Amino acid sequence: MPTPNTQRVRNLSSQAPIFFILHARKIVVICSAAIFACLFAINLFLVADLEKQIIGTNESWQIQNPDIQNSINENEGGVDRHDNNAYTSTNQVIDYFRMAGVELDNDSINSLPTWSQIESIIGPKPLFRGLDTCETFRQNVPPLSRMLGSAGMFNSGTNLVTRLMKENCVIPERFNKWGPNSSKEKYGIRWQCPWGKHTPANFKNNHTAPKNEETIKDHCLPIVTVRNPFDWMVSMCNIPYTARWPHEICPHLVTTSANGTKVPVGVKVKLAEQWLNFDSLADLWNEFYAQYYRDFEYPYLIVRFEDLTFRQYDTTKTICECAGGVVKPHNMFKYIIKSAKQGPGHGKVSDRTGMVQAWIKYGKPKETKGGFSDEDYDAAIKFLSHEFMESMGYKYPPPTPII
Repeated sequence: MPTPNTQRVRNLSSQAPIFFILHARKIVVICSAAIFACLFAINLFLVADLEKQIIGTNESWQIQNPDIQNSINENEGGVDRHDNNAYTSTNQVIDYFRMAGVELDNDSINSLPTWSQIESIIGPKPLFRGLDTCETFRQNVPPLSRMLGSAGMFNSGTNLVTRLMKENCVIPERFNKWGPNSSKEKYGIRWQCPWGKHTPANFKNNHTAPKNEETIKDHCLPIVTVRNPFDWMVSMCNIPYTARWPHEICPHLVTTSANGTKVPVGVKVKLAEQWLNFDSLADLWNEFYAQYYRDFEYPYLIVRFEDLTFRQYDTTKTICECAGGVVKPHNMFKYIIKSAKQGPGHGKVSDRTGMVQAWIKYGKPKETKGGFSDEDYDAAIKFLSHEFMESMGYKYPPPTPII
């Protein structure tokens, strides 16, 4: 005869299947939650480890004065977080340069624009065109194949955006594959896209830059730099590169014909190893960028030179993340202080513009009519694409002196 204890064990054994059936849903939920928690913890560990590898421990990446971080808005030059009346627009500019590791002398401080003056010219935040194509790029291009490369007209900031990206951005999956000691190209940051950085977009499938024969063009996101056309035309007069047109008077958009009418001054420029003709220098600016925002059937991102100059961190972060990249934290960000144009072919070294000089030169309101003659000013207003100007936040210089 079974003992009472033995009978109790048998009763419990017979009830076990019923218990599990009744509580199966709870058991599954509990187990699933435990598994999810484990996977989440593992993922956090891997991400943190990868970020640690990317950031590194190199002291040269550390901000020179960490206390400055407490007195500057996370968005560069933004509204002061302390709402202190004593904290002026000039202080914001000084703090920005300290963040970049630059201590300004009194002459520079007195020459630099205030942040209010800068915002009156370029607006309160960076502007882009093509942000809506970023997700398409990330969906269509596998992480290990993603690349970013500069594109843009001469004198538009292609060297600056390349330097900023190479110093501060990586595609994390590529970094993880190639390790911390590989080239920037291995991390997905290229000097140019495979069709060439100054090559018009319509030549993408018909032109290949040297040493890019094996590169898949669709895997490169073009970062297309654009610049206020009034400043850009002046730079083109100073250093025209392969552009050819008579410009003793800058920018010489129109001339007077024999019958007294105004006619455009044509420009020819060598791009993609061939000479291309444009109605004027303004037409060259219009058409180069229209081939991206109007004609390009692939992802792209147009970025302003002015944002790369005055908002280096915020602008670089947006560009990098567009392609699925990771940018250095704000306090480890590498600002480009000296001229981004290096090597021969960019004019005299003494004429190249570093960070301080660029802020002084481009951060204050433009002179009347941009310094153009009456004829060129009127022609610029007539020829330049009003739609593209407005979409990029560019304003025409004042027609009369500002009192």
